[in-house]
Amino acid sequence: MKSKKGIYISIKRAQYYIVLISLIPALIIISISENRRARQWESITAQEALNQARSIANLQYSITEATRQMLATLAALPEFQRLDGAAMKPILQNIHAQNNAYLNFTAIDSEGVVVASSRLEAGVNLKGRPHIEAVLHTAGFSPGAYIVGLVENTPSFSFAYPIISAKGDLKGAIAATFKLSSYEAYMKDLSIPRDTILGLVDRYGTRLFYYPPSETNPIGKPIKYEVWDPMQNGSDSDVLLNTGSDGKKRYYAYTKLRIRPDEAPYMYVVYGIPYNIVLDRVLPILYQELALLLFTLGAALLLTRLVYDRLFGRRLSALVDLTQSIGRAPEASQAVQGTTHPAFHTPIPPPAPDPTPDLGVIQRELYALYKTLQDSYRKQQEYEVHLQKALQEKSMLIKEVHHRVKNDFQLILSMVRLQSESCEDIEGFRESMESRIASMSLVHQMLYETEEQGCIDLGSYGRKIIELVISLKDTLIPITIDVQTEEIPCPLDKAITFGLLLNELVMNSLKHGIASTRDTRFTLDLHKTGDLVSFTFKDNGIGLPENFSPEHSRGLGMQLALGLAEQLGGKLRWDSCGGAAFHVDFPLECGVTNL
Repeated sequence: MKSKKGIYISIKRAQYYIVLISLIPALIIISISENRRARQWESITAQEALNQARSIANLQYSITEATRQMLATLAALPEFQRLDGAAMKPILQNIHAQNNAYLNFTAIDSEGVVVASSRLEAGVNLKGRPHIEAVLHTAGFSPGAYIVGLVENTPSFSFAYPIISAKGDLKGAIAATFKLSSYEAYMKDLSIPRDTILGLVDRYGTRLFYYPPSETNPIGKPIKYEVWDPMQNGSDSDVLLNTGSDGKKRYYAYTKLRIRPDEAPYMYVVYGIPYNIVLDRVLPILYQELALLLFTLGAALLLTRLVYDRLFGRRLSALVDLTQSIGRAPEASQAVQGTTHPAFHTPIPPPAPDPTPDLGVIQRELYALYKTLQDSYRKQQEYEVHLQKALQEKSMLIKEVHHRVKNDFQLILSMVRLQSESCEDIEGFRESMESRIASMSLVHQMLYETEEQGCIDLGSYGRKIIELVISLKDTLIPITIDVQTEEIPCPLDKAITFGLLLNELVMNSLKHGIASTRDTRFTLDLHKTGDLVSFTFKDNGIGLPENFSPEHSRGLGMQLALGLAEQLGGKLRWDSCGGAAFHVDFPLECGVTNL
């Protein structure tokens, strides 16, 4: 056998080279297999960490729920309803004696001043503490954050439950201060692998608990920012690969704990498994496979020498013939521009059956390999065509987004000019424009979150508009939102007009319709018949004035509402039965122009 440089090598040596070269695919397969196995173990390890974090989160939820039930029971007692300090103190002391995991139990008035406590003196002002501020602001069960207790200067975490009178007034609250050292009792029986950590973090990233204890991870100090930032801004449960404060690389699984689904997390559970655990699981298998490969290599070299002439040498020519027949496809030896080799465009007939079974198998497998490659290149070509089409669609979508943003700015400018012409109330101007701009921004947010390109659901958008306007108005009157709708996909431009119209109607109700009622209800009714959408918004307030007409209204809001209804392709109608009600029927296919 002659090499490209003209050096002759023996057939025996060439067969050794063939054996060695034949092991390269095995090495590639082992590499791919081990990489896949490593990814699988990474996934398993991450899931284990996540399961542990969720299990500990359930434990914390049980502690939180037990605390809530205990405080709720106390808040309902007559002594606490009266804020009778002398009567409350022995009750709090008795509860404290039965719950040594807590540092203190305290009852406060509506100003945050201690009325009775199991350990504190009456008259101490606790206003400013996170849990006290939260319960006085929300009038609901509220967790706090990391604090140092006034009793014993002990690191603690507090909860507070409101004391509500029979009339619904906030009279005060009851606070329970949980000692962070008590977590050790809950976790003492927990068996975790070496270098695995367990931690609790408050809403500000301050460490509440760390197991096993470490000087590099002290209680009451912020956790590492590189771990805290993706955890704070991430999903409710996830796994991060990062390096901790102790310099060790881990899979950090976390889960967020919330009192109510719509509130921010009050605590984070973190469970960290060392990264090296994956290597410890994968490397022994890799060493075994490499040892087996080396053994196979030695055996193959030995057997090759013994059986080459008898089994391999005589049949090599037949395999060469089959290979050459495949290689004789048109332009098979030349590479060209494009995603596929020309050889794969010309079909090659199956080889003639070989009388020897082993060679026949090799021939069939070789031909099957060729067909597999042919299919692979064809699929690659189809994928690139699909990719090119996707890039073109993305380019068009970007142009459309730029056009939509330009139209939104023009619309905002028009509304600013309209309102500025008759604006005498700067605060009202700010409030109105903030609400309108926020309504338009909400459309783009929903469009970003949906998989539908260029369309959003009117029912979901309508509910969010009402919630948004109520939140911006910051009314103290509780409002119930009743949305009766079906799924109605709507183009972006028309959705913006719809949102602005609904914004004006909700603002009008908040300003003029709910002044005399505490049980306020906003109802949004949307249904579609063919291409026609029927839209109704009503409240249960004082109703419209006699002889009401938006055309003669001095307020810009109702004038805008008339114009927006016309831009939707409909006409604004109203009535005043059991409150104010506004109706518009509009088609979905009509375009919308700017104000």
